[in-house]
Amino acid sequence: MLYLNTVGADLLVKRYKSSAQDSFWNNYDLILWDKNSSGYFDKSGMYHKNSWGVAKTFSINNDGVWRLPKKYVKYFK
Repeated sequence: MLYLNTVGADLLVKRYKSSAQDSFWNNYDLILWDKNSSGYFDKSGMYHKNSWGVAKTFSINNDGVWRLPKKYVKYFK
């Protein structure tokens, strides 16, 4: 698991942007969106930037930390 405080979460939001992916805030939830045409049928599909994709939502816990899978570590190197 990757544990992020506010500084780490802001850094991820800045680095997780390309033509096929985007990241943004929804109140205190961190949204990581990947462009994917199957998002139209997916339960967590979202229409964003004029195309369909799959969004992963990460909520803050009681300690003020966001818990993300280890695969997002590569955005901090």
